[in-house]
Amino acid sequence: MASSTPPHYSITTPKPHHTPHPTPQNPLQKHHQSRHRSSHRLHSSSSSGSAAASSSAGACGGAASTTIASSASAGSSSAPSSSSSHKNGILDRNPAFLPYYPQQGAGLTPEFRRNRTTRVISKRNLSSPRPSQSSARAASPAAARCLLQILRSGPDDHPLGDIVTSFRLDLAVPEDYCYILHELGNRQKCPLKALKFFNSAMPLMKSLTEQGKLLTAAIGGLGRMGCPDLARKVFDVGFSRGYANTIYAHSALISAYARSGLAMKAMDVLEMMKAAGLKPTTISYNAVIDACGKGGVDLQLTLGFFREMLHNGLFPDRKTFNSLLAACSRAGHLEDARMVFDEMIHLGIGQDIYTYNTFIDAICKCGNMELALQVMLDMPMNSVQPNVVTYSTLMDGYSKLEQFDEALNLYEKIKALKIGLDRVCYNTLLSIYVKTGRYEDIVRVCNEMDVTGVDKDTVTYNCLINGHGKQGRFDIVSYLIQEMRDRGVSPSVLTYSTLIDIYSKAGMYGDAANVFLEFKESGLKADVVLYSSFIDTLAKNGLVDCAVWLLDEMTRMGIEPNVVTYNTIIDAFGKPRIVVEDGGDGNELAGVEGSGGQIVGAFGQLAKGIGRAVVEDSRRRSEELLCILGLFQKMIQQGVRPNVVTFSAILNACSRCNSFEDASLLLEQLRLFDNFVYGVAHGLLMGSREAWVQAQSLFDELRRMDPPTSSAFYNALTDMLWHFGQRRGAQQVVLEGVHRHVWENTWTKYSLDLHLMSVGAAQAMVHAWLLSMHSIVFEGHKLPEYVSILTGWGKHSKVAGASTLRRVIETLLNSMGAPFHLEKFNVGRFVSAGATVTAWLRESGTVNILLLHDKRVQSANPLNLIPILQALRL
Repeated sequence: MASSTPPHYSITTPKPHHTPHPTPQNPLQKHHQSRHRSSHRLHSSSSSGSAAASSSAGACGGAASTTIASSASAGSSSAPSSSSSHKNGILDRNPAFLPYYPQQGAGLTPEFRRNRTTRVISKRNLSSPRPSQSSARAASPAAARCLLQILRSGPDDHPLGDIVTSFRLDLAVPEDYCYILHELGNRQKCPLKALKFFNSAMPLMKSLTEQGKLLTAAIGGLGRMGCPDLARKVFDVGFSRGYANTIYAHSALISAYARSGLAMKAMDVLEMMKAAGLKPTTISYNAVIDACGKGGVDLQLTLGFFREMLHNGLFPDRKTFNSLLAACSRAGHLEDARMVFDEMIHLGIGQDIYTYNTFIDAICKCGNMELALQVMLDMPMNSVQPNVVTYSTLMDGYSKLEQFDEALNLYEKIKALKIGLDRVCYNTLLSIYVKTGRYEDIVRVCNEMDVTGVDKDTVTYNCLINGHGKQGRFDIVSYLIQEMRDRGVSPSVLTYSTLIDIYSKAGMYGDAANVFLEFKESGLKADVVLYSSFIDTLAKNGLVDCAVWLLDEMTRMGIEPNVVTYNTIIDAFGKPRIVVEDGGDGNELAGVEGSGGQIVGAFGQLAKGIGRAVVEDSRRRSEELLCILGLFQKMIQQGVRPNVVTFSAILNACSRCNSFEDASLLLEQLRLFDNFVYGVAHGLLMGSREAWVQAQSLFDELRRMDPPTSSAFYNALTDMLWHFGQRRGAQQVVLEGVHRHVWENTWTKYSLDLHLMSVGAAQAMVHAWLLSMHSIVFEGHKLPEYVSILTGWGKHSKVAGASTLRRVIETLLNSMGAPFHLEKFNVGRFVSAGATVTAWLRESGTVNILLLHDKRVQSANPLNLIPILQALRL
């Protein structure tokens, strides 16, 4: 017979770094469900426990690395000893805290070792406040009728006070009044109406106790409406009048802040509660832990409140653990989530649907979908049935791994089980259809939402706008924006960020600028994603001064830039820029396509909006180098770690330097920060043979990166070397990339695909490939009927055949006299008959054309720049 206790789930499968579809190294094994609770604990040696924690840390980037000790020996039939009860996962990480954990016989009685509901456990805890009568008793018929009339009334109607007066003799004080406030918080998001009812009812309360109960109900109702600031104002008034200095009122205010994720304010109320001489209860700590989880507070600080709770002699209940589990899930700490789940079993606290859904969400965040599915299959064995949230969480997990078929199979199962979809599930489904381009299904799902009465929210529209925008369907994007306005759905910061991103990637920079200007007038609080999106738009147009100004502005606003923000600005140095004169009129420099006057006009408004003119001032390149070094220094000071993308951006900036000396000085300065990475680049630029020894190690490290990141690095390094005349070094880097499969399916004997390569890398590749065919010909082998070079039309080209790479390769082939021509029906492919190429390769001067030589001649050190750059040594 199956035990009522859930099995322990061993989490040892690391999440791969390279593949989007992780394959577990070991098959999932369901643990035997013993009759003894201790058999569900993790039975392993210290070394195996460390391995499991380390493996999970590799998967999630932040899981615990401490050893997880077993709380009972395998096969033991006796109850855990007091010493073994100390060895729970949460408390192991801080041995100094172990004495605080409740001992056997020190309050942890057998009734707390059984599966009970949260409510029963809380009531058995003598140190917790008893539930108020308003939540324990059913509403009187008079209260139900009064609530109905209030719900039907308008928020500004004067009769609301008359409604309270008319029911005055029939309503119980304070129970019915608290019930009405509670239901207003649940049923209607109208804080003005709740405040009016509260103010009308308060004079009817006969004592401080009744006033305190009504105040607590009002705070709770406003908290459920998402109005914690109003709840605080009500609390402060009550505190000044003497009926808010209670455990209940403080706990209700903490919960109000927790619902909105305002962790710091919730923690402040807890401290205020202690200062007032009130002893926090389990409910108080649960609310603070919940606030920390929703507010993204460091997990160790959250666990600190749990430790404090135990130190004060309070016992955790199901809500405590569910809140801890949610905090672990949001932080992506799967190993910590497993330990919390395991501890619930150890304490005999039964898991509910929220527990399982949160645990499954934590597993999905780390990409271990097989384990997540196994946990769901185990739910019915413990009398918990999966619901729409369970399936929606799994669908989202599969979707993030781009395993869309598995996600849609779950959707079919939901329909087969006749489980009604909620808005979150619909949003997940729409996201999948958007990513897979199934537009007919998108229309069908939207119609189904309308039929079933599920309103589209901001998340829905953000998903649709993002998907259609990436597909270039901007007519539908405009329609969706208008529909949002018509339906009264307010755009979020993410809506603006998404619009800026899709417009910028489509080259619609004027539209992106207008969206940012509209956001500035919206009153919404910006975040790092929005600023980074618009900084990227400015950077693509070479408006580095505007981008740096916005970087300073976001820092002043308390928004911390991330590595993406810095990488975007650094990569913009030296790019062609839009010129905007003081009057708002200007012209576009070369390289900026489309939109014409719209771009210039929008950026002219932006320039006025930020209080500075964007004018080409022909400043010296040395000042630009100083600016790059200044940004790099700011990164380090703010604790933002540069990554391989930063390195690629630096190399791109070097390639756009006016001189070899500028580029070498920039890399020389950056060697002070990282001599390995920047030292390799500097050595290769200087033509040092010794640098290739370190370069091989660097290339080995790049194998751990995903293909787009590593290819961007190789492209940037090759471009820099090619640009400054290190042609043989550039070719050697390209051949290393081919050997290490950086560019997939790029090189075959008789065809070349360059569309993923940069200009410098592609030119070096053409020389190497033609030399390879030269060897084939002189070994007596025959070339096929046709050989070809594919350049593509350019990833962001607006006109077929407008690829920059295609033009460069065409120029290169013509300069060499190579007998290639554009294919008739594919203007991105150069082709030639094999016999023609063979004849050209046999010509006496061809091999000399194909062999690369270094063109750079090192000039004297620019002494005038050295004092300036030394001032910014890192």
